[in-house]
Amino acid sequence: MGNFDKSSAVQSYWNEDGGRKWSENIDIVESMIAPISDRLIEKISASEGDKVLDIGCGGGITSIKLANLVGATGTVIGIDVSETILNIARSRGAGINNLQFIHRDAASARLGDNKFDIITSRFGVMFFDNPVLAFKNLHTALKPTGRMLFLCWRKIQENPSMAEPVRIALEVLSPPAATETPDPTAPGPFSLSNPAYLTTILQASGFNNLTAVASIRVQILIPGTLSMRLYPFAMRLQFEAK
Repeated sequence: MGNFDKSSAVQSYWNEDGGRKWSENIDIVESMIAPISDRLIEKISASEGDKVLDIGCGGGITSIKLANLVGATGTVIGIDVSETILNIARSRGAGINNLQFIHRDAASARLGDNKFDIITSRFGVMFFDNPVLAFKNLHTALKPTGRMLFLCWRKIQENPSMAEPVRIALEVLSPPAATETPDPTAPGPFSLSNPAYLTTILQASGFNNLTAVASIRVQILIPGTLSMRLYPFAMRLQFEAK
């Protein structure tokens, strides 16, 4: 990967143990979040001829669906930091001529200027080491008439399937000391869960016309357990000028 940063814990994780574990469970995970993915595709409303960038594309399911929507005159580029997971995406997308998967860090990769009609992500934008610089890079790649739409998680307390295991663990284990409390804005699933913080980052990155499309609430089935509810926080972003 041309812009791989060995000092980045996030990138190292997804190219090592994290990438392997995700690949081993990818079919289970994708079946769990399929209802959320379908809502994202619906909100994106890609049209024939659109140029689309899919950030953190993972196994390529979203990218493949978008490639079918934009047709032969459109293009879709799926970008991810994990070569391990991208190998699955490339296998799934083999033979789709308007689809390309690249191993890059979208935060700093040279993506081109005013290139894309749509930039999207399904839970892939919460892991940037420097979110302002990362979103500035995406802003540069988006056409002045383009739009960005992504999914990110709401707070862990609003996601029972994630909050309950933590609560149960803390009943047995001692809670972390105050000095050990992690930074809620550090790269991770919930780093953008605070709408005010997210808005500040995006405005600092050059975006305007920010609109929270919906707080999506869907019930999904976690294999081997009870049906649990996941509450991702969805935000649609547009800008008129740079």
